[in-house]
Amino acid sequence: MEYVGIDVSKDDFYADMGDGEAVRFANDDAGVAAFLGRLAERGLAPSSTTIGMEATGVYHFLVADRASAAGWGVRVINPLLVSRLGKATLRHAKTDPKDATLVRAATMQGLGHAPPGRETMRLRALVQERASLVAMRAKLRQLQHVRAVRGASLDDPGEDRYAPVETALSAQVSALDRAARRVDAATQKLLRSIPGIGPACAAALAAKVGDARNFPSPEKLVAFVGLDCRVHESGTSVRGKGFIVKRGDGMLRHLLFLAANVSRRHVPELGAYYAKKKGEGKHHYSALCAVERKLVHLVWAVWTRGTPYARR
Repeated sequence: MEYVGIDVSKDDFYADMGDGEAVRFANDDAGVAAFLGRLAERGLAPSSTTIGMEATGVYHFLVADRASAAGWGVRVINPLLVSRLGKATLRHAKTDPKDATLVRAATMQGLGHAPPGRETMRLRALVQERASLVAMRAKLRQLQHVRAVRGASLDDPGEDRYAPVETALSAQVSALDRAARRVDAATQKLLRSIPGIGPACAAALAAKVGDARNFPSPEKLVAFVGLDCRVHESGTSVRGKGFIVKRGDGMLRHLLFLAANVSRRHVPELGAYYAKKKGEGKHHYSALCAVERKLVHLVWAVWTRGTPYARR
């Protein structure tokens, strides 16, 4: 098996094709085509070559998609894992060519996962656009409130110039919701069978997780979301307070947190678990966070089983 490591940035990427010398290519269709052509020139074959790259927001999407479509094996690696490997090997130099070599080493160790399909990528784009517009709308509503208070204090309400913009944003959010529901509709319908999981949360789960069957246990999905706990203990004297790692997607955690607050009222086992945590003296938010982890377990069970939630 041959391995190729890629360090991707906004405008270009460097590829180490196995000789320790990274070659630069433009991060566009022409550059990716030139890269794939160079692989063929070097005698590398899709059936016996794995291409690894870091997950870099949206910038790795093009090369990952084109390489996968051409039949090459592609692995997308968490940048944190690549960074840890660099520290373990005492390679403190930080340059794009050296990073490509480091990514190749991470690929050789079997790190990373296959990139999501185009349908999942399309849903991710819709979910992210929706989140951006919702954030804009929230800021706009704050400005509307400030304008209303200022106008009241001056006895001059004036014209609300924010209202038409807020209406337009809301219309676009609704349009994105409709578009998102049409992508991977079966999975979203399955997830919405769980009380508390609404359309926005179901779309975010389908977009960010892709397929729960890629996770061998619910604990793995909990860790992916960033809800697993880290405990700081050493010997008999250090007993630090545990906390969640928050390494997953913040938007997904937020939506699941809101969903957990609804689910605890409609799913008996989650309600009982919330009451148990409150009885142990936990704060409302701590107890709700624990319910959120349980909800992810329920999501994993429903998703991997492929049957809607049914109340016991």
